Amino acid sequence: MTLVPLLLTACNQPLDAVSVGSDCDCPAGDTGPTIDTVPEDTDDTDPPGETGSPEDTGEPPPPPRVQIYLLGGQSNMDGYAYVTGLPPSLQVSQDDVSIYWSGRPQWSALAPSSYGTIYYGTEYFGPEVTFGRSMADARPDETIALIKYAIGGTDLAVCWNPGADASDPSMGDCYSGWLSTVRDGLAAMEDDYEIAGMIWMQGESDAYNQAYALAYADNLRHLIERVREDVSAAEMPFAMGIIDCIDCPYRGVVRAAQADVAAESETVLAVETEDLPQNMDYIHFDGSGMRTLGERLAGALLGASAPPATPQPAFSFTGASYSNYTGDFIVGYTFTNDEWIVLTDLGTLDYGWDGLSSDSTVAVWDAQTEALIARASVPSNASGPTSIWGGWRFVGIDPVDLPPGEYIIGSQVYTGSADRYLHNAEVSTAEGLTWGEGRHANGSVVQYPTNVSTGAASWFGPNFLFLPL
Repeated sequence: MTLVPLLLTACNQPLDAVSVGSDCDCPAGDTGPTIDTVPEDTDDTDPPGETGSPEDTGEPPPPPRVQIYLLGGQSNMDGYAYVTGLPPSLQVSQDDVSIYWSGRPQWSALAPSSYGTIYYGTEYFGPEVTFGRSMADARPDETIALIKYAIGGTDLAVCWNPGADASDPSMGDCYSGWLSTVRDGLAAMEDDYEIAGMIWMQGESDAYNQAYALAYADNLRHLIERVREDVSAAEMPFAMGIIDCIDCPYRGVVRAAQADVAAESETVLAVETEDLPQNMDYIHFDGSGMRTLGERLAGALLGASAPPATPQPAFSFTGASYSNYTGDFIVGYTFTNDEWIVLTDLGTLDYGWDGLSSDSTVAVWDAQTEALIARASVPSNASGPTSIWGGWRFVGIDPVDLPPGEYIIGSQVYTGSADRYLHNAEVSTAEGLTWGEGRHANGSVVQYPTNVSTGAASWFGPNFLFLPL
């Protein structure tokens, strides 16, 4: 199941300022809160007229404990997926899920939480968004809360070494920082709670070092054991993503170690990430990939029968194409789908793979009724970063279900823009989809494209990602 940004240490400083494993002074935290218990009633005599059933006082039952999930790892847990890859409804705070994040150490509504946003001024997100959303949707009668601490470029062998116990001076900076964050978050939690599980995305750094890679299985077992001890949750389920860093020389060793450790216990779970799309650095998951990672980790803890699928592009280039037309147009094409599908992302062509020079609106219409079904703006390079896949820049949309039928997709292009659209292109289509005919409309205002262009595939400005329903 499956651009290098500046990486950070456990002290949240750039790696060129503080080395991983150095003696930076991370907060140690306290021993965490305790939950008071009601003394046992030793008088087992029921009052007259009672049969042992609880007295009906007319008071509502106490609220259930808050279910707290712990998040840890390196950069793919911190998250270097652009926020534009989230649907608009998830780019804003989710009031029904809470998060305590080391970069914002207070309980607040769930929102994208990545150090990349703090250090680079670009909005990023990690798996916390869709993980929290998925858990809350699956368990509407429970209150879900997350505690997150994740630092890019960090290894399990040293930085995440939990030591022999909580007082071991050999404890790594990452584990110390994580434990401090967890304890601070629990201390600040005003409601009764229980630790319900942990998710982990880490291992890429260890896959660059042979000794670290060979020791990964033992180190991972020790980490899980120590985490459970330190949060007093002996059977806490632990779910992790199996790494997929293409250029890591010991990638296979770490992947096998993660799979082996998961196979040893029913309470340790692993999800595949090999099929998840990545940014152009080939190590960090992009917007749609990060969304799926969070959903898969939630699915593992929820006991899902199959991992959630990741969105796929509707069309891909397979050969020659031309780009010798310019002008102010809405360009696109008709397509049909044989089965129900879900639109998840809309995109427009980035001909030079260097970002769009102008914002471009992408829209989808019903070909029979001309009704507008979905619409999104893909920002220019100056307006905001977007994920690129196969030549197209994509942004997330709130999912739209499409029944079998014929539809039209179109995107804006402009005279004098460095952004080009293609015609007479050789393309392949995803299973269940069929390309129809080229369509366009004159002018820069988004409108239903009525002009027909027959022949080879054209006009290729827009594209979309989808899931089978």
